[in-house]
Amino acid sequence: MDAGVHFRTKSDTEVVLYAFIHWGAQCFEKFNGMFALAIWDSLDKVLILARDRFGKKPLFYTLLNGEITFASELTALLEDAAIKVNVSLSISGLNHYLAIGYILAPLTIYREIHKLESATYLSFQDDNIKKHRYWDYRVYFDHQTKQTEDDVAQQLDALLEQAVKYRLISDVPVGAFLSGGLDSSGVTAYAKHHIPYELHTFCVGFAEASYNEADDARVTADYLCTIHHELVPELRWNKETIRKTIDCYDEPFSDTSLLPMVLVSKFASQFVKVVLSGDGADEIFCGYVTYQADLLKRRLQFIPKSVQRLAATVLRKTAHETMKKTSLGFKLKQFSKGLAQSPQYAHYVWRELHDENERIALIGAENREEIKASHPFLTFLKYYEEASEMEQMNQHLYVDAKTWLTDDILVKVDRATMAFGLEARAPFLDANVTEYAASIPPTMKIGMQGGKLILKEVLSKYLPASTIDKKKSGFNAPVNAWLDNSEENEFRFFNKYVWNQKWCALKNFNEI
Repeated sequence: MDAGVHFRTKSDTEVVLYAFIHWGAQCFEKFNGMFALAIWDSLDKVLILARDRFGKKPLFYTLLNGEITFASELTALLEDAAIKVNVSLSISGLNHYLAIGYILAPLTIYREIHKLESATYLSFQDDNIKKHRYWDYRVYFDHQTKQTEDDVAQQLDALLEQAVKYRLISDVPVGAFLSGGLDSSGVTAYAKHHIPYELHTFCVGFAEASYNEADDARVTADYLCTIHHELVPELRWNKETIRKTIDCYDEPFSDTSLLPMVLVSKFASQFVKVVLSGDGADEIFCGYVTYQADLLKRRLQFIPKSVQRLAATVLRKTAHETMKKTSLGFKLKQFSKGLAQSPQYAHYVWRELHDENERIALIGAENREEIKASHPFLTFLKYYEEASEMEQMNQHLYVDAKTWLTDDILVKVDRATMAFGLEARAPFLDANVTEYAASIPPTMKIGMQGGKLILKEVLSKYLPASTIDKKKSGFNAPVNAWLDNSEENEFRFFNKYVWNQKWCALKNFNEI
C-alpha cells in the first residue's frame, strides 16, 4: 500500500495497529465499523482507549490509586479483588436507571467505574486521564442537502446497499434478524442481493396478539425467499428463564425487549455466528412515535400554557392504559407529561418511567440533592445545547443518538448477542449512511402520518407493500402477562422488577 505497510495476516487488529502507527489517534475517525480497543504507545508511554462512533461496543474503566483498569465488561472489572472491595453504589447511576431504564455514559451503577463515551478516545499518562471526541455527529446536520427527493432516494439506496455489502464480509455465513418491520426487512433485502448462499432469518413471535409480529416477518421472509426461523417463547410465570435473560446485562437495564432479544440471539446462534440487524434506522430517519409527538406538540405551541397545563392534567387522569402493547392510553399519558413543557423536556419525558419525586421516595430522601443534581435530563440538555443551532427535529435526532441509541438500543443488542458468541452488525449505522442521513431535511423523513418517509420510498422497490405500509409498533415484550402484573404499566413494573431480582443486593441496598 502507499504507506509502505505489508500485512502479514488477515486480521483487522493488524490494520488497527498499523493505522495507529501511521496516523496516531487520527486513525479512529477513518474507521467505519464497531470497536472498543486499547493501544499501548510504548514510545510516548501513553495508554489509549477508544470506542466507535455510536458506541456499539462497550468499554469500562476505573482509576484507583493512580492505576487505570479497563475491560469490555463491567463484571470483568469486579474480578479484580482490589476493585471489588472499593466500589460503591452510584446514586446517580441508580437515579438514571429508575428514570429511564438505563444509565447514561459516563455513569455506571458503580460510583468508581465509568463508561467511555461513544466517538471518544481516552489517553492515560502520568496518572492523568484526558478525553477527546474524535468524531462529531453534529456537524453533519449543519448543511442540509438541496438535492431533490428522487436524488436523495437514489443516493441513499446506493449507500445502504454498500453498507450491507460491506457487513457481509465474513469467514462464516451471515444471517439476519427479521422482525417484519421496515428496517430489518430492508437490511435483509439488500443482503439477498449479495449473499451467494441461502440466507437464514430469525424472529420472535408472541402468543399475545398485540405484541406479535411473527406473521409480518413470515410474509417478508417468503417474499425474499429466506430460510426463516421463528421462536415463540412462552414465559408466563417462568421467572427462572426471565432471571437468566436479565443476567446477560452487567448493570441494571430494563428495556422490556431485552427478553426476546436474548432469546432470539440464543436461537440464532445455533445456526449462524454473525447476524445483520436493523438497529439505528429509527434514530436517523425519525421512526419512533415520539417524533410524531414532537411534531404535534409544535403544532399546539400557540395554545396558552394555562390551557396546556389543564389539558395535561385531564389527560393524566382520564387516559386509560390497557394490557395491549403501548396502548393509546399509555401514549396519551406520556404525551401529557411534556405538553406544557419545553420541546426538549417534552422529548425527554416521553420515555421517563419514574419522575423525580418518585425517585426520591424510592431511593431515599437522604439522597435528594444527588438525585436532583444527576437528573438524566441534564445529560440530554448538554447534548441539546451542542445542537442548539439546528432545526428542532434534528436536535431530537442528535440527542437520541447520543443517549437512547448508545446506552439503550445498542446495549440491548450487544449484551444479548455476545452472551451466545453471536456478532450483530448494524448497516444503518455505517458512517457514510449516518453522515448523509443527517443532511437529509426532516421534512423528507417525517410527517404527521408517520416517519421514515424517504426510507420507505427507497425500500418500496425491494419489499412488499404490506411491509412498507406497516405501522411502527416497537419491539416490546408482554412482561405484564408473563409476570402476572396488572397494577401498573409494563415499563415501570419491569424497571422495578429487574432491580429487585438482581441488583438490590448491591451493597445491601433495599428493594424498591
